[in-house]
Amino acid sequence: MAFMFGRRSGALVGVDIGTAAIKAVEMSPAGPKFAVHRIGVGSTPVGAIKNGVPTDVEVLGGAIREVLSAAGIRGGGRVVSGLAGEAVIVRELKLPEMATATLSQAVQFEAGRFLPYAVRDAVVDYDVIEEVREEGQKKLELLMVATRRETVDRLLSALHRGGVEPEVFDVKPFAVMRALGGNAGTDGAVQVFAHIGAETTDILIMDGRYLRLTRSVGFGGNEMTRAVAAGMGLEFAAAETLKRAKAAVLLEGEPRPEDASVESVYQAIFPVISDLAREVRRSIDYFQTRWRERRIERVLLSGAPAGIKNLAQFLTLELGVPAVIGDPFAKCEVPESVLSAAQRRELGPSLAAAVGLAMRGAEEQ
Repeated sequence: MAFMFGRRSGALVGVDIGTAAIKAVEMSPAGPKFAVHRIGVGSTPVGAIKNGVPTDVEVLGGAIREVLSAAGIRGGGRVVSGLAGEAVIVRELKLPEMATATLSQAVQFEAGRFLPYAVRDAVVDYDVIEEVREEGQKKLELLMVATRRETVDRLLSALHRGGVEPEVFDVKPFAVMRALGGNAGTDGAVQVFAHIGAETTDILIMDGRYLRLTRSVGFGGNEMTRAVAAGMGLEFAAAETLKRAKAAVLLEGEPRPEDASVESVYQAIFPVISDLAREVRRSIDYFQTRWRERRIERVLLSGAPAGIKNLAQFLTLELGVPAVIGDPFAKCEVPESVLSAAQRRELGPSLAAAVGLAMRGAEEQ
């Protein structure tokens, strides 16, 4: 499933512009798979994005240009980028069957009920999920996506300054699902996707090919870093370095680490990972109240913090559902010269959105 803000065209490059990092992946179709050609990763300038919205397009554009240039990704390539977090509103709608033109107008009208700003200031798109019958009347279940027009304009401006011409804007959580769709699982199964970003965590539930729930909760990897900084009296940058080196979930019954800093980091981040487990559980419980006969097969984790040692095992125990780290390259051929096996294990979870964005472009060539 994908939503488009812009003209519909093919693309070969996915650019994921996050609060903490900029990731770019270049690929092309290779039979039933995708061939990955280049990968670029760089830091997002501090303060250049807030709540998913570019605040300094000049600085952000320069950073995008540096990431693409270092990776050897040419600016003339077709590009898909994405929106996420508080910048995007996603809602499920149910409307009577009607002509396409009338339906578009109806969605615009319905959008006004959910937007904290005027519809005229928004870009609104939708996708029909399925047709249902209620009391003998055919109805359409839709998924509506909306964002401020100013947000799109600012992101476009930053990408232009980065030397690229984006043709499609996708919704990043949907891109993550596309990338992780190649992970082995039962056809038609119910799966939960939890993408842990720097400032937000996106939780989605797919029932076969139907998206049943999407939520964005306001914490992520930076919340863990702030907790380490507060608990250990460190500056943010030092706390981030320590978190990356020492973060682990200490499971009950396992030997405690000899390194005291591992224990200290764990104690600091435990409230945040507990919040993560609680929010995923709330999402699962909501789904189960509406579709009681369906059962969750597994939880797929992505985003850089997904790689924290034992996090998947912790969530499996807390949720009673298998939790695994998703591999966004499951449907890809990745040469060792582009990404080694060790790098794939380390960086893979953080590249899920960029891979999914690139796949969107490659599929539409």
